[in-house]
Amino acid sequence: MRNLWRSPVVLTGNIMAISALVFLFGYVLRLPYFKNTELGWIIMTLIGAAMVLGFGYLWSWKDSVNTKKRLK
Repeated sequence: MRNLWRSPVVLTGNIMAISALVFLFGYVLRLPYFKNTELGWIIMTLIGAAMVLGFGYLWSWKDSVNTKKRLK
């Protein structure tokens, strides 16, 4: 599990999710810096982060299954 967090794909997905949540938080609270932010961009970033994290976890799972097959 520790090696999974070092994966560039999972790290990118986490950064995207955190940034989208920060922008969503600022958008909901109507903070001055985030007033011009459009909700569509925030939602698209969240969807993109979910896809990147999904592919990252799937890739990790596939590698672990292939490693187990090679050991047999």
